This record gives sequence, C-alpha cells and structure tokens, in this order.
Amino acid sequence: MKKHARIKNLDAFLEKFVEPISCVKLITPGVIKVGKGKGENLKVTYGREMYQGMGDILVGCKLNATSGNSNQEIFISTSNPSEVRKVIEEINTKD
Repeated sequence: MKKHARIKNLDAFLEKFVEPISCVKLITPGVIKVGKGKGENLKVTYGREMYQGMGDILVGCKLNATSGNSNQEIFISTSNPSEVRKVIEEINTKD
C-alpha cells in the first residue's frame, strides 16, 4: 500500500476496512487532486469495477476518497469486487 502519498486518514481507513478483506491482493492509491469539497471528514465511496484489455478480464475495482478539498482514487486488485463494494456500502450506511 506504500506507493503514493495519501489524503488525511486514508491509511487508517484502508488498514482497518479494506486490507482485511481476504480477496484483496493489492491496494494502490492514485494521485491526489484538489477539488471543491469542504470539511475534514474522510469519505470513501465505491467507484466501479475495472477490467483488463477489451473488458474480458475482471482485475479489481476503484474507490474514490475525499477529505477536505482533496480527492484521491484508490485502485484495488481483487478477484471479488462485490465483496469490497459490500464493505464500503455498509460503512457508508452507518454514517
């Protein structure tokens, strides 16, 4: 998980909720972008499934994280994106 810089509180979130999922093989944070958001609370949402080549091979999924005015994509290598989606949606329904 230590490839790029991460937005505030993202490391703790990924270590607590995403790394323990047994089907997750690799977590790669993307580039941090500046947006128009407000507040300091971290919010992580499920983005989409990711396919390789002509869309035949499912390779993982993408999450979107925001904290303050920073946005970051997180790429998850997994054989079961629906399990990751389930965890993220459960977390978001608690908020």
